[in-house]
Amino acid sequence: MAFFENFTSVIRQKWLDYVQANRPWLELQMRQTSVRTPDGGRRPSSFLVLGVINALEPKLSNLMVPFYQLNSDEDALVEVLGLNFDPEMALDNGSVPPILNADGDTPLLDSADDL
Repeated sequence: MAFFENFTSVIRQKWLDYVQANRPWLELQMRQTSVRTPDGGRRPSSFLVLGVINALEPKLSNLMVPFYQLNSDEDALVEVLGLNFDPEMALDNGSVPPILNADGDTPLLDSADDL
């Protein structure tokens, strides 16, 4: 389970980095389509989140087929990956709401051979 906890931490950080770099157009996009989040905020659609994070983290593609076969609900996949939070709130507050407890001693993924 430590692998998945660390992996979701990496994914969440990459998502936040992407949102930070692309705030202007994401704000425009979210005026048309956004999803309410458990933290009281909003985020882009699940399809957009999944598409971006798959492009940013190639290792995720190894997991998406079995995940999607188990549950094809894109909102559930965003939840499982720990991305169902308001990225604007996280960037403004400087922290991402926790969903899983990583032990901190396990190194983050470094190479494509880890999957």
